[in-house]
Amino acid sequence: MSEHDIDDEPRAADDEEASPGRDRPDPRKRPPDPAGTQPKWDPDSLLPKETPRAAAGRLWATEAEGETATAAFSAVAEAPAPVDSPPAAATPSDDDDEPSYSRYSARFQFLLGALLAVGAAAIALLVAVVAGGQNDTKIIVKAGPAWSEWRPTATGGVDAAEQIAKHVGTQYKLPNGKQLVLVTGGALEVEQVPVTIAIQQPAARGGSVDLLDDGAGVMYRLNGIGTSDGHIPGKASQNRGLLVRREALELALYSFRYLGVSETVVLFPPTVAESKSAATGKLTQTKTAPTALLFRRDQADVQTALAHPLKSTLAKETPSVNGISRSADARTVSSITSDKLYTYKLQQANTDLRLFLVLNPIRLR
Repeated sequence: MSEHDIDDEPRAADDEEASPGRDRPDPRKRPPDPAGTQPKWDPDSLLPKETPRAAAGRLWATEAEGETATAAFSAVAEAPAPVDSPPAAATPSDDDDEPSYSRYSARFQFLLGALLAVGAAAIALLVAVVAGGQNDTKIIVKAGPAWSEWRPTATGGVDAAEQIAKHVGTQYKLPNGKQLVLVTGGALEVEQVPVTIAIQQPAARGGSVDLLDDGAGVMYRLNGIGTSDGHIPGKASQNRGLLVRREALELALYSFRYLGVSETVVLFPPTVAESKSAATGKLTQTKTAPTALLFRRDQADVQTALAHPLKSTLAKETPSVNGISRSADARTVSSITSDKLYTYKLQQANTDLRLFLVLNPIRLR
């Protein structure tokens, strides 16, 4: 018989039959039974030391430990709060001193780190731009294409007007290669006497006189070279007249763009008309009334031209007398200048020291 067949509790008969001097081990002090009749661990030691916390309407619980937390959890589960009443605030406990973390904490920490990195990079870039860097790199901001390839170096006034006159004048040539006219520019005055523009309207338009006396104007004079009276050498023609009007338009656009004036007056050289006598066959030259072009900044076609680069209005290559009619800008020049042509004369004012530039409209269309 093995030791596994022995009962756990001693029998009284055996105790009586046992000899007094015989030692018998106490069965309660035997080692754990391999068969599992006696547990190795005390069941009470396996029970939790504290009751788990109960949720109280949040992602994590803050209720007190033990029976109070369990009772609170059961009360919430069995009797939920009404829909229109907010959940009761959790009762603070001693364990609230311990930090609690949301399951979204890692995401917020990642985003915070990314923002800090971007801010540090922006500061570093700003410092590099201000300092200029070791290689002297320059940052250039372009505002768009320039209005014209050339512009006066003077900031304004008479000096800038003279630069415009010289630049434009040298671009226009006669068929023999000489300069078409000599151009001079300056303030709206004659021998330091201020000039007021007076537009005499025809009777069909009411016959009124319109004064332009704001003083913000520029005046250019075109002079023929090599003649006694300053007319352009050679025979006058429609092509040459259109070329002169193109030159006047270019002067006006440069002036509006870079001088900030409100009016531009261009005085043409005198024109000589030739007539042949039928009886004698003799040629007779007669001077015609001097003419001028008046451009005003507020005119719609002028505003359109100023809103686009100069090359959009006038061809880059200045045409010749013979080629002006075939130029890509011939129609534009004719359209803009045809209703701005006037005959003119200078008249002394009676009451003060000034001159009137009296203009009478000439309509070519």
